[in-house]
Amino acid sequence: MPNANLIERLQGGTSANQGPYVILAYVPTVTTATVLTNQQGNAAVLSVGTTQYLSGSSTAPSYALNFDGFAFKLRISGKVTTGASCNVTVAIQQGNTTTVTAGNTVATTGALAVNTASGNFQLECTCIWDSVGQKIQGVINESWVNATAVATAVVTNQVAVTAQSSLTFVPVITFSATTGATMTISEFVAETV
Repeated sequence: MPNANLIERLQGGTSANQGPYVILAYVPTVTTATVLTNQQGNAAVLSVGTTQYLSGSSTAPSYALNFDGFAFKLRISGKVTTGASCNVTVAIQQGNTTTVTAGNTVATTGALAVNTASGNFQLECTCIWDSVGQKIQGVINESWVNATAVATAVVTNQVAVTAQSSLTFVPVITFSATTGATMTISEFVAETV
């Protein structure tokens, strides 16, 4: 559940008339990485960069406005079921598109086994972006798939983002097999730290 530090939140839903902030269950038909969509067929996007948070001066210690230089968390959680031997990868990508761009991956669980089973998953990362360095930096924390922990690690990709308004993020899911597979999102959320 989100806390008082909520920036933006999308959640799972059961019907197509619940609005743009709801992600329906995903049933894979391909074994390639897929950006999850909202109920309108658009990318399920969290927009951190356009959210009003703080106004600062243009001199030290503040950088500029909103999330320029301030930490925020991204988290996706839910459940996954497979009907065959299968690896599942959960990732968060920077951007506002339904096209997977490997160079824009901010955080990933890597491929973890969910073999003819059901399990929970969560991927959480803490990020900072600033208008001087113009890169998303951070750490992956408190993450797992089907009771297999993902080691805490520094985000190594450091996606280049030249404008604060481009601090948008989408969930990317990969199944290595589609037989009996489904994923239900509990929440995809951005919060202040």
